[in-house]
Amino acid sequence: MPARTTAPKAKTPKKTRYLFKITVIGPDDFLLKEVLHAFSEKVVEVDGISISAAGHKTGNSDVEALIMSPAYSALDVMLSLTFKGASGVIVALREPDELTELAYRNKAKSNAGDVPTRALSVGPGLTDEKRKEIVRLLNEMLEEIVTAREGAQPSKH
Repeated sequence: MPARTTAPKAKTPKKTRYLFKITVIGPDDFLLKEVLHAFSEKVVEVDGISISAAGHKTGNSDVEALIMSPAYSALDVMLSLTFKGASGVIVALREPDELTELAYRNKAKSNAGDVPTRALSVGPGLTDEKRKEIVRLLNEMLEEIVTAREGAQPSKH
């Protein structure tokens, strides 16, 4: 009887795991808390900083995001902590306001560097549709960060 040969098992690609910190800023503390609750029902507050978490999966990556937001009253004191090591920034506004958005984008750039920054206008209330838009915005931002990170890694040849 001839020896039976089996095809070698295909290796499943190893998933890459990432942890990113996203800073959410804006002039309306209540809105910031609403935005954090759109990512997760669990929001913890410590010394003027609200903290939440969200996950995102792509074909070959598992991404966890720690989302931090300083209360406006604690903004100057807390900026260095919430921006330190941030991979991205979200500016949350109740209504579109180019001057306020520009001021926060500049603050983000001076504190976090050249990281992906998105602005969102929530409107008068946080509807389910707006919650989905916020989560979609975060997912798009995380995919951009992962793509940039993977593109920056040297090849393993």
